Amino acid sequence: MNLELAGKVALVTGGTSGIGLAIAQRLGEEGCVVAICGRDADKLARALAQLRAGSIVAHGFLADVAQPAHMERLAGEVAAAAGGIDIVVSNAGTHVKGTLEQVTTAELEKQLRTKVLGPWELARQVAPLMRQRGGGRFIMIIGQAGKVPGAGIIASAVSNAAQHAFVKSLSDHLGRSNILVNAVCPSRISSPLADRLDLTGEVYLGRSLEQQEARWGAQVPMGRFGVPKDIANAVVFLASARASFICGANIDVDGGYQRSIL
Repeated sequence: MNLELAGKVALVTGGTSGIGLAIAQRLGEEGCVVAICGRDADKLARALAQLRAGSIVAHGFLADVAQPAHMERLAGEVAAAAGGIDIVVSNAGTHVKGTLEQVTTAELEKQLRTKVLGPWELARQVAPLMRQRGGGRFIMIIGQAGKVPGAGIIASAVSNAAQHAFVKSLSDHLGRSNILVNAVCPSRISSPLADRLDLTGEVYLGRSLEQQEARWGAQVPMGRFGVPKDIANAVVFLASARASFICGANIDVDGGYQRSIL
């Protein structure tokens, strides 16, 4: 299937490992010129080497999405290096675990800067660039806490729910400019972020993710973890011409784990 992505310029934030790097890899395999950003110069260099080893045209930029002021510079540098921006995948994120008493206001503020304020400013900067090119795609990666809140994940629930509201409002604003805004919502994906989590309700809480996997995977109808490429495949579809009438949607990629009908 021709996804009509060849020659498109795609920026992936948090693109130096895990889901972000897998997304960059798949977009590059479809012929996109890929730009990735991250905070760690060594990780950025390793990610670029991996992408380029697969003959992907890739550019790397140091930027911290938690610093909204970095987003204007990032958008300008990507556009200058690659000639414009067609696709943005807002993937940078963290997971904060704890109750109201355990999570400080400063910790919540930091997460909101990474998940909401940074993407807000990035969208402000890239929207004019996409309009100049006749349209584009803005895709957010949003964790399950935005749909399935809980007492022990209250900070992530608040920030992720804000991301969903942002996607719906932004899609309404930009749709007539042919800039399609959507979300991909992963859960039960084996990745560097998930590997660091203590998982609520696990019988092996505190042990390695590998030890926990049998029980965690048993909660998924498909009976296994997903992998970063599963998220990347969904993103590539939403970025493609084949998704030209999908706007304001959020797609769960979780092996059927979420049972909500909404």
